[in-house]
Amino acid sequence: MPLAWSVGADSAFKGLALAARVRPHPFDVTVDDLGRVTVVRVQGEVDAATAPRMGETVNRLLTRGERVVLDLQHVDFMDLHGLAVIIRATRRARSDGGSFTIARPAFCVRRLVELVHAEGELRILPDGSDPLSAA
Repeated sequence: MPLAWSVGADSAFKGLALAARVRPHPFDVTVDDLGRVTVVRVQGEVDAATAPRMGETVNRLLTRGERVVLDLQHVDFMDLHGLAVIIRATRRARSDGGSFTIARPAFCVRRLVELVHAEGELRILPDGSDPLSAA
């Protein structure tokens, strides 16, 4: 959705029109049923616009009693909206007797978890571990 505006008439940029284009976030969620576990693979930027989609996918699987592994290897950015989805899914799995694990978190995800001191709250597979090892 293009946005356009003009700079004020009394500024040095008199009459200059500026335009900005809003591009959608590069983001994708895929689900792979591997038998013993269901792997949710997330790619791109996880923020206020995209975190709900990730959360809906994870919640749907947890509701069905699936053993869910969230593979975050290809996440380029995550904000607190994404982390909130992960923490809620962890708590839900814990209270319902389910299984929710994070696999291969990207650096930006690991850093966010460290910044808010959530390491003890989340189940994260060791670096490089295959999602199947969560089964």
